[in-house]
Amino acid sequence: MEMLTCPLCLNLISEPISLACGHSFCRVCLCHALQRSKKKCPNCRAVCHIDPSTHAANIMLANVARRTFPELYKERQNEAKKDMSTFESTLPIFFYNNVLFPGSLLHLHLFEQRYRHMINRCISSNRKFIYLPNFSDYKASEGDLGLMAHVDECEFLPDGRALLKATLQDRVKVTKSWVEEGTQGLAYCTFTPYEEENKAVDEQELRATVQLSNAFLEKVPGLCQQIAHHIGEQPDPSSEPMRWSFWFAALVTTFSRMGHRAVVLLQETKTCERLKMAKKIFTSIVARSFTNSQQQQQQQQEEGGGGSGQEQPSQTSSSGNAADGGGSSSNEGARSSST
Repeated sequence: MEMLTCPLCLNLISEPISLACGHSFCRVCLCHALQRSKKKCPNCRAVCHIDPSTHAANIMLANVARRTFPELYKERQNEAKKDMSTFESTLPIFFYNNVLFPGSLLHLHLFEQRYRHMINRCISSNRKFIYLPNFSDYKASEGDLGLMAHVDECEFLPDGRALLKATLQDRVKVTKSWVEEGTQGLAYCTFTPYEEENKAVDEQELRATVQLSNAFLEKVPGLCQQIAHHIGEQPDPSSEPMRWSFWFAALVTTFSRMGHRAVVLLQETKTCERLKMAKKIFTSIVARSFTNSQQQQQQQQEEGGGGSGQEQPSQTSSSGNAADGGGSSSNEGARSSST
């Protein structure tokens, strides 16, 4: 019985996780033990940088426990399922000083040690982390709004840095956060889904907004491809109006350089209202571009250049969703790569 007893809970071991040092623990017990302490074996203090919530169980030990005490093992498994639901909504946090939206692409060059830990754990488990916009202290607080990111591609460089491409998915709200010891400052959080309350849209207003957006983008050769690289391909507005509203919000944020003010677009839970706010901002961008174009034409005519008479909005590169590793130089851990 001793070999089937978890050293932490002193009960029958459930979903046993065996460490490199040879010690085994219940999955739930090890999750609790490593969550806010240094990544060391609770018994011998040997280093064990694993994610116990997703690490493969010791099948042989689990089978022995199940066959020896079938009823007790089933009871322990039921208890573990309830506890593990908490860890399933726990992910590491990547901070960046730019507001992005569901569907946006993220190109990162990770070089800081805490984010190296993060990406190694992501790749070896569920490939997910939380993208959290932050413009001040790079700390998470209860109620902060972020996005779940899924790693699509990752290339590790010889010195441990990583180049990755991720897609931002659903919005989440932080419920609790902490910094894990022994990771040089890697933050974790628990979270809950942040749902859209009303997906209804005014079809006529939607069509007008789509036409305004497309007309603007088509005036600059190659701009559509550049935007697709930074914030993703444009969804079909007729079949996916909510998703298109997020894409349009990302477009508006890219051209307007709104910074932290774009959080209101991310927080909005009514698709129709998000479209109205984004369209209002975008209309001012178009008007400003037209004014600048007229001024340039007038200046060219005064200098004898003549001018072409065509309105040419300037191309604006995305400031944060394509990053050299996780942000600008102020973002301690990564830069956004515009490759």
